[in-house]
Amino acid sequence: MIAPFLWMFTTSLRDAGHAYDLPPQWLPAEWQWSNYADAVTGPVPILKNMLNSAVIAIAVSIGMIITAPMAGYAFAKLEFPGKNPVFVGLLSSLMVPAQVTIIPLFLLMRTFGLLDNPLSLILPGITGALGVFLLRQFFLGLPQEIIDAARMDGAGAWQTYRLIALPLAKNAVSTLGVITFLGSWNAYFAPSIFLNSTETATLPLGLVFMLGPYGAGNVAQVMAATTIAIAPALVVFLVAQRWIIASLTQSAVKG
Repeated sequence: MIAPFLWMFTTSLRDAGHAYDLPPQWLPAEWQWSNYADAVTGPVPILKNMLNSAVIAIAVSIGMIITAPMAGYAFAKLEFPGKNPVFVGLLSSLMVPAQVTIIPLFLLMRTFGLLDNPLSLILPGITGALGVFLLRQFFLGLPQEIIDAARMDGAGAWQTYRLIALPLAKNAVSTLGVITFLGSWNAYFAPSIFLNSTETATLPLGLVFMLGPYGAGNVAQVMAATTIAIAPALVVFLVAQRWIIASLTQSAVKG
């Protein structure tokens, strides 16, 4: 598992002409830290692309952790007409590949004039069937007696959700937020459809632009930019890992 990351880091510090030497040399003959400066100051605005990715990923994550818990709680603990058919339809959307819906979504974004705009990625991503399903499963595990006790004390549906259910789901919500952030940070397919300039591109698109046509770009600089790109995602995971572990253990342990 470590080997690809080690090769990426060492390649970012060597001359591009020795990137594909066989047998591979794990340590560069000369440590060229200038590759990082060249990657940042090159024709592709990698730092701007990183900022674009951060804005989109944060916005999508905030939207998801607001909408998915509310919908999940409604499907788990509330009764309303058509609840089961609507939920079945929601789950059915998980079986539809993104490639099937990308064309109507593209036409919709073009109609609203949002092409080459971060909103074309943020608006479709602020909620999702997977997030709703995960939070519904968590709320189903909450004892109904807690909900009934809140209602007997005079709490309405919104108060019960906000003051009782949501605080108990903080680990699950945090985990969903981390998963959503990492998924948006690493996304390539949708940005490649909706964004078409280097100034609005996300980080994965920026790395492709750096590599150039037919992969003829400077491999060492691309690896340097990739190393920079991995750092924020790694920090997010390390900071949030205790919430992820708590969510998993909370789901697995009963009693």
